[in-house]
Amino acid sequence: MSRATREPPFVPDELDLMILEYMSGDANVQFKQLAESLKVDQRTIAKHVSKMKENGVLKNKIEINWSRIGLGIAAYVGAETGLGEKDLGKLHEFIRKEPRVVEAYSTIGSQEYFIKVLEADLQSLREEVMMPLEPITSKLTSSIISSQVKQQDDVSLLRFLSQRWFSSKKDKIRHTNSN
Repeated sequence: MSRATREPPFVPDELDLMILEYMSGDANVQFKQLAESLKVDQRTIAKHVSKMKENGVLKNKIEINWSRIGLGIAAYVGAETGLGEKDLGKLHEFIRKEPRVVEAYSTIGSQEYFIKVLEADLQSLREEVMMPLEPITSKLTSSIISSQVKQQDDVSLLRFLSQRWFSSKKDKIRHTNSN
């Protein structure tokens, strides 16, 4: 049985991936410096960055270390609904309106929803977030993050994709040129 794959809305070329890699390391890198490092024209860099921004691939966004400003508790909450459309609507409304819910996902798997919550302390998490969730879910689980094992590593993933997508093309070119 073959797996149908959808074409992504934006297909990056090798230069796009290299630009993203550099910018992942330093979001403030200047186009001039990028152009020098990648040995391409500065206008080419600007064109690629602009195209990636237009397609939603690249966003200017800050990263906030919430624990440094007092939100030291991060929890992943798993929820199942099963109580009917009325409670599902209440759950969605709670997720949208609760500012301490910083991410939420509908899933396929053992939990219908995964919700990431940030809070200052365990008592507030329990009383102000978890307790209001309990009556609108049929099952609620939580895991408090105690330490981070791996940070988001965009550079490694970009290098992996570049290798996957472009090394076979380079190998074909080398093989053709060696014959």
